[in-house]
Amino acid sequence: MNWTEAQSYCRAHYTDLATVDDMEDQNRLITSVSVDDLFWIGLKMGDSMKWHWSLADRRFYREGETEFRNWDTGTPQNGNCVLMSTSGLWNNTSCDDQHHFICYDGKQVTNLTYVLIQENKTWIKAQSYCRQHHTDLVSVRNQTENTEIEKKITLRGLPVWIGLFQDSWRWSDQSDSSFRNWWPGWFIPDQKFSCTRVSSRRASSFYTKWINTPCENYEPFICYEALQLRQVVRVKMTQRDQHLNLREPAVQDAIVQEVSFTLFMKNQLSNDLNCTDLSGLGPSL
Repeated sequence: MNWTEAQSYCRAHYTDLATVDDMEDQNRLITSVSVDDLFWIGLKMGDSMKWHWSLADRRFYREGETEFRNWDTGTPQNGNCVLMSTSGLWNNTSCDDQHHFICYDGKQVTNLTYVLIQENKTWIKAQSYCRQHHTDLVSVRNQTENTEIEKKITLRGLPVWIGLFQDSWRWSDQSDSSFRNWWPGWFIPDQKFSCTRVSSRRASSFYTKWINTPCENYEPFICYEALQLRQVVRVKMTQRDQHLNLREPAVQDAIVQEVSFTLFMKNQLSNDLNCTDLSGLGPSL
C-alpha cells in the first residue's frame, strides 16, 4: 500500500503505523520482521520545525531539561544541527558540515561519561558512531553539564557536534518521540520524499536504518497495537457450606462482590477487574 493507505489499514485493524521510541524499540521492531525488505513506519514530514535531542529516552530527562538552551548571540539562524563552541555557546549550522563531536556514554563502556571524538563527521554520521560505540550524541540538560562539556573541548580549540537537531517530521500516532535513525548515505531533505521506511535487509549496508521515500510508493508496512495492561488475581476459596450451590447466579454474584471488596480494601484491585465467568466454579475450588 502507499503510506496513507497503510496508515488507514493500521488504524482500522490495530492502533497505528509503527512508532519507534529508542534503540531498544528499534531492535524489537527489526527482530519482529521475518523477511528482508523495506517497510513503512509512522514517520512523515510535517509543516513546522521543532528542536529535539537525539537521545530520545524520556527517563533520561527531568522536568524542563529537554528545553535547556545556551545559544550564542544572534542564534539560532540557518541550519538544523547544533555545535558547541569552545566558549560553551551553541550555534546551529548545516548537518552536512563535518566536525568533531561529543558522545554520551551511559553504558560505561569507558570510564568517561562524555567522550570527545576527534574525527570530522557529518551530524548524522556522528550520531551513528555514538550509538554504535557508546549511547548517543550528548544531550546537555543544564548549565552544569554545559560547563563540564565546555571544559572538555576548550583545550582542543574546535567546536563539536552535540545531540540537538531540528526537523519537521511527525509520528502518525502523534507521539512526541524524537528518535530518528536515518541512513547517512540516503537521507534526502526533499518534499517529495516525505514518508519513512525501515530496512530489515540484513545483507545491506543500511540494515536497521531509515530511508525517506515518496509517500505514493507501494510498500509493505509495520503496524503496532497498544496493549491494555490488566491485573490478574488468582483466588483460592474453601467451601464451608457443602449445601451451597456455587453454580447459582446469586451465589456467584455474592462471591464476586466479596472478592472485589476484599481486594479493593487492600489496594490490589485494578479499575477494570474482570470477573465475569464463574461457571466453572465447584466444590473443589
